[in-house]
Amino acid sequence: MKVMVDLTRERFNDYNGVTFYDSKTIFFDATTFLPKTVSFKVWGAGLMPGFDWSHYLNLEEHSKLKLIRQQAPSNETAIRGFGTITFNDVIAGRISIFPLDCKQFLKNNKGKEIEYKREWTLDKIDDGCFEYWLDTHIYFPYGSCDLKLYAKGTVDFEFDTEDCVNYLDYITDPNRQDTFWGYLKDKTLTTSSYSYEQLDCK
Repeated sequence: MKVMVDLTRERFNDYNGVTFYDSKTIFFDATTFLPKTVSFKVWGAGLMPGFDWSHYLNLEEHSKLKLIRQQAPSNETAIRGFGTITFNDVIAGRISIFPLDCKQFLKNNKGKEIEYKREWTLDKIDDGCFEYWLDTHIYFPYGSCDLKLYAKGTVDFEFDTEDCVNYLDYITDPNRQDTFWGYLKDKTLTTSSYSYEQLDCK
């Protein structure tokens, strides 16, 4: 079942909301010009413990979801799949990416961590803008990512409840190719740019 969550003016760290932190991966393209509507896929987003399912469905009619919430009520519910987040009336933005290689941050010849940065029209930010901050991972260039978007419009997040799993099962699953790096199976989106062995180095 597809669910659309309104995240307008959310800070993504609310006990009742959606989280994109801690090993979630975004498929955001850092374009030269930031469009008014910014939409991209997110792998592995989480629904926080206080997320109110009753706004979208009756848990009594969804036994799988009900069991997940009963098994780990104090943990987020993981989405083992893609969700799509859409920001409307985007005014400005900035991104910092720290590329990773085998879980290690790349460093320059002076021993400092490499940082890729881009900014868009920060001078246009005014009191009508709301700052949305995603502290997460990015697929390309692969690494740790700090993305801030400043928008005046609505923000929506769509996901499929069929992809929801127990968070504890998600993080302890020995087959990380299905959990943390499950997105690599989508060859259309990932274009076989990376292999599992390149990302989850032992």
